[in-house]
Amino acid sequence: MSRYVPDIGFEVHAQLVTRTKLFCSCPNEVGGEPNTRVCPVCLGLPGALPVLNASALDLAILTALAVGGGMADVTRFARKNYFYPDLPKGYQITQYARPVATGGRFEPPGGPPVRIRRVHLEEDAGKTVHGPPGSPSLVDMNRSGVPLVEIVTEPDIHSVEAAGDFLKALSRALVFLGVATGRMHEGSIRFDTNVSLRTPDADGRGTQTEIKNLNSFRAVSRALVFEIERQTDVLERGGRVRHATLAWDEAQDRAVAMRSKEEESDYRYFPDPDLGPFQLAPERVERLRSHMPELPARAAERLRTAHCLTDEQIEVIAADPHVLSLFDRAARALDRPDAGAVLANWVVGPVIALAHERGVGLEELPEALLTPGKLAAVVRARYDGVVSEPAARVLLKAAAESSESVDELIERLGLTGVDDDDLRRTVERIVESHPEEAARWRAGERKLLKHFVGLVMRETGGRADPRRAAELLESALEAG
Repeated sequence: MSRYVPDIGFEVHAQLVTRTKLFCSCPNEVGGEPNTRVCPVCLGLPGALPVLNASALDLAILTALAVGGGMADVTRFARKNYFYPDLPKGYQITQYARPVATGGRFEPPGGPPVRIRRVHLEEDAGKTVHGPPGSPSLVDMNRSGVPLVEIVTEPDIHSVEAAGDFLKALSRALVFLGVATGRMHEGSIRFDTNVSLRTPDADGRGTQTEIKNLNSFRAVSRALVFEIERQTDVLERGGRVRHATLAWDEAQDRAVAMRSKEEESDYRYFPDPDLGPFQLAPERVERLRSHMPELPARAAERLRTAHCLTDEQIEVIAADPHVLSLFDRAARALDRPDAGAVLANWVVGPVIALAHERGVGLEELPEALLTPGKLAAVVRARYDGVVSEPAARVLLKAAAESSESVDELIERLGLTGVDDDDLRRTVERIVESHPEEAARWRAGERKLLKHFVGLVMRETGGRADPRRAAELLESALEAG
């Protein structure tokens, strides 16, 4: 066990879900041919003037409300000056002295609260594309000017595991808010982390280092483990950790030095003269507050209390706003207070499996395959015993492909369950025609029951209820 305590903080950068970029009308879309979604504003050409995207400001306000930040009366943009190939202006437009909000906290489920230092808006930079050794590096400016909300935390996290829990919960909340897509493979959410070590009785933090541009939870975890071990080794050998900015090298699984750590004065912040102050009117903030969507933690608690779902069901349903919406709308259509867990089993099992089978993303799940009303009708037919479990799965796939109602599909496909008297006669006939297997079952070979159930299901064309068939089979076998 290390005798040092890590203090970990984050800067979380989330690309905002807006139609256009932060200061121009270029489309805010992922991909495309390099340098095709650009204009004089996002290319930083002389004389081009930025105009703030009001939708981006609203999303930043929503983010601040979600973490309980103290909203500013007036917010203003500044120029952060540094030189890099993908920053053609030589500065980044961001917020410095007057962010959207300061303070607040975010508490991941089951974890300690993390204080939020500030929430602010800024523009993204372009992307430098490095080729094979010896080949030139290229710059794609399509991402330049894409709106970002940045959430800066205090160093309140003290383990790699807690860091992962915090980032997953915060990222999920941003998706539920409609602020970000959560597609980290597209760069939707990126993280910078700062870490320092101290002894438990130390007064204040140790010297921190910063690891930049981590684009997955796995990268964050591995980078923190690496840097904590590196700093521990330095301190154990009597050395001194140096203030530095590091980059994570995924191929080498290590952090490498980029430059000595900058101070704020190195960026020479000053108010952007092309963008005046923006007043955050109280009525605007309250309008956004009144339309805030339900966040994952509250949704999970509601699912637990209103529908008695298990933690495993909640983990899947409350992980994605589209799946949650599908469950909620289907539950209202089903209108069976005691059937919530049954519906949840269908959502987390066959419905999501069907989406994967068809290659449909979860965000397309509610309407692309079957409506909530149709899903409710399938579950109701199974819950009421109208169809068997296997027949209900056939019905689900048919409902996803046909405009017919569930009742019409049941009739056309002949999926109605087998009458209990007919099922009993079928069971007796099968047991009588398989005396050898029946004798082995009575001798203790109980796994043969599954074989008999399979024979019944084949005989009934999958329409029998397997559980009822098993009950009748056991009675018939024991009686024989």
